[in-house]
Amino acid sequence: MRSKAFLLATSILAASAVGLSAQAQNAMNTIDELVVTAEKREQSLQDVPVAISAFTSQQRDLVGISTVQDLTNFTPGFVYQSSNDRASMRGIGRLTNVHSVDGAVSIYNDGLFTTSTVLAGSPPLDVERVEILRGPQGTLYGRNAIGGTVNTISVRPTKEPYAEVRGIIENFNFTNLQVAISGPIAEGLRMRFSGYKLDQKDGYYKNVTPGLPDEGALRDEYQFQVQFEADLGENAELWAAYRKLAWHNRGGPGARAGYRDDEFSTGRLDPNYSIVFASAHGLTKETGLNGIVPGSLKQFNGATSTSNPALVDNRTFSTNIPQRVRLSGVNLFTTNFVYRMPTFDVKYVGGYQEYKYDLYGDSDFTAVESYQIPLAPGSICGTVGGLFSAGLSPVNCTPLTVNANNGYHYFEYQKWYSHEINLSSTNDGPLQWIVGGFYYNQQYFGTGSTADFYLVGPSTLQTPILGAAANPQGFWSTGQYALTTESKAVFGQIDYQMTDSLKFTAGLRYTDDRKFGTEYRRIVCNSDVCYQSLYPALNLGAFGPGTAANWGSLLGDLNSVARLAPVFNPALAGLTGLGNGAMDLTDALAPKSNAGLIPGVSSPAITTNGVVRQYTIDPATGVASRNLDGSSDAITGTLGVQWEPDSDTMAYARYSRGYKAFGFSAGGFLAAPRADEETVNSYEIGFKKDFERFQVNLAAFFLDYRNLQAPILVRVGATKVTQFVNVDRSESYGVEFSGIWRPVDALRLTLDYGWNPTEITKSARFDNVNDNVNIGPVSIVGGSLPQAPEHKVAVNGTYTFELDGGNLIAGATYLQRSKSYATIFAREFDSAPAWDQVDLRAIWMPAGGKYTVIAYVKNLLDEDGYAAAVASAERNNNAAVPSDRFANGARNFELTPPRIYGVEVQYRF
Repeated sequence: MRSKAFLLATSILAASAVGLSAQAQNAMNTIDELVVTAEKREQSLQDVPVAISAFTSQQRDLVGISTVQDLTNFTPGFVYQSSNDRASMRGIGRLTNVHSVDGAVSIYNDGLFTTSTVLAGSPPLDVERVEILRGPQGTLYGRNAIGGTVNTISVRPTKEPYAEVRGIIENFNFTNLQVAISGPIAEGLRMRFSGYKLDQKDGYYKNVTPGLPDEGALRDEYQFQVQFEADLGENAELWAAYRKLAWHNRGGPGARAGYRDDEFSTGRLDPNYSIVFASAHGLTKETGLNGIVPGSLKQFNGATSTSNPALVDNRTFSTNIPQRVRLSGVNLFTTNFVYRMPTFDVKYVGGYQEYKYDLYGDSDFTAVESYQIPLAPGSICGTVGGLFSAGLSPVNCTPLTVNANNGYHYFEYQKWYSHEINLSSTNDGPLQWIVGGFYYNQQYFGTGSTADFYLVGPSTLQTPILGAAANPQGFWSTGQYALTTESKAVFGQIDYQMTDSLKFTAGLRYTDDRKFGTEYRRIVCNSDVCYQSLYPALNLGAFGPGTAANWGSLLGDLNSVARLAPVFNPALAGLTGLGNGAMDLTDALAPKSNAGLIPGVSSPAITTNGVVRQYTIDPATGVASRNLDGSSDAITGTLGVQWEPDSDTMAYARYSRGYKAFGFSAGGFLAAPRADEETVNSYEIGFKKDFERFQVNLAAFFLDYRNLQAPILVRVGATKVTQFVNVDRSESYGVEFSGIWRPVDALRLTLDYGWNPTEITKSARFDNVNDNVNIGPVSIVGGSLPQAPEHKVAVNGTYTFELDGGNLIAGATYLQRSKSYATIFAREFDSAPAWDQVDLRAIWMPAGGKYTVIAYVKNLLDEDGYAAAVASAERNNNAAVPSDRFANGARNFELTPPRIYGVEVQYRF
């Protein structure tokens, strides 16, 4: 299919280039000098000794870049996981949503550091340009810029009155109305207002459960921004912006974006959290004791799916709890102030941001409501039930009915502010310099590596036994944390023009990071796992195992068992008052130490019989808590040489050292919560050249990467939790090419290509708990880094037809990306396959420039594309149950959108 796609794209370009002579070229389709601020001063992109991709609003309209994912298509080395808002560059990036571990690609909006890449995909009407710097930017962009930097610059207020309206209509019932108004409101004072309202009412994924809505890209979203820009005398300027936005059911981070390409694991116990009975067991094909009570399966809304619908159509699913994504309480304030001294500028960049993000959904991936577990021959439940029928028992017993309505809640509530002040030279001398200081403060409260899981409706989870605190919301796993992050830095960089053609660069940055806060954890169990050890401890072993097959509806009902004392044994009366419910495992699973204090945990030690506990459990809520505290610091910097033999040629060689702060596996309540800081040594050479009709940017790099903070799943009792481990040493190297060619005035061809092999070269061995075949620690040496496809290609061609009434630009894009992996284990079931895509675009620009009409098709051939690799889920490998025996993890895929077609109209007043 890739060869078909390539032939289609090239044939379209060839056809558009035949039959018309070259005529005057519209400015939208030329090779212009692009001014960027990659080194915190205005420079031509071709003069910056850094591998950088930059996209103006005009260029984005030309090729069809409307999302962050689109930006990655045209940026070598850049990968973005849309479903989780995770950016990676050259194999270094965010691999988790645990914010106690920082991202490795720093994100800046108008110079202000932020934690999300989403705003880089804001409409071109709002964004003047997006600059993507590849490789560590540890001097000028030091806040964890170990992989690279994405810098988004807003369109600023204009000195003349201006207004524009844009409307977009697409399939899937998509509409987007955008507006911008700008101009002077007083002498030396300018204002700009912009905003959009976006809706999509049909999702990319269909829920086959009757009465339930589609999901995936369902969007009810708005944003507005107000900017003010003031001239404060002859030497000072002030710019300030306030932005507000909100999402509901947004088709971005958190929303359904893919599918599971496997049959459900239908064992009785969930392989991920065996503290609850698996909802999918209600769909088992097994009979007898390995199955369910015949006729006991109930599904919501009359659902009939008995297997994974995605195996037939990968854009279908069956659940009963609709996924909801809500972003609220968003406030973003940013300000820039510049004062111009005779030979240098003083600049301040500061701001405050906050948001609340909530994600709700179905954690069992099925529409199963309930089922019953069969009783074993000779079970105590069967005996009690028989005695009750005969009038000889005060208590009845029936097969256990499992409430299979499992939901989850993931949330992030955070706010942060930062200040940066820098001084930069403005004279014309051979020595140019910039020095500055930076402070960042983030306060975060949210869930840990996964989410909080609960049963909807009444269940024994709400009333834990043995005197444990009540659990009215029915949570069976919660893990949350509140954390404050502080980062301080000073930095400086000098550029010295040794000769007309030779320039040297040197820079240093010192960064000090501290993180402190509290994590919270509670585990409540209502499966066979927890009762099998409890019942013998309560002297109930003589009645058989503490399982649902033996105890049925009496499982966990110790009060009712106590009432059986006159029937079986007077000693059972001692169980009176122990409760009817689930078993609280929080204390049993909490980490304890015989070797002193746990690094990174600052709670005081409580020692009992030589066992050290650094946590407390709230008797009212049953939640365990402990304090975390730690710090790290580093000196980073850069050394470089730049050669410019003429005004159209530049070559450079550069060394950069990057650093990412230490992190915590917060919310997991682990015995080793801290992961040490990361560092990277980057060696890069580059070449940039402007020919008469051809522009080329070429970079070759080698990254020596140390202490990658890799998330892996670890078992804690009957649960799985994400822990961050340090991978000793890795390598990432490659070549990146970006070229623009205009063989004739009307034809513009671009090629962006990245070749990026990666390898883990030294590491300890780790357990891959999603691999149920290779049990125990395995070597990861020789494997690839996560989210690092070896090849990425983007080819774009546009041809401008100059007609009597205006210009018509016809364009096509071909994209190709090779396989990548989601985890350090680089197993096939953690991979995203290679994929390609063809896009078409036509732009009508009438004379006068009042309006523009754009028609487009993305993913013309409706192929499956893979935004990024997604980690697999654990599977059962039950030797006793043939239908629940799987050799590998459950493959998860995140898909790019299906075929999208639409029309955009732009009107300028």
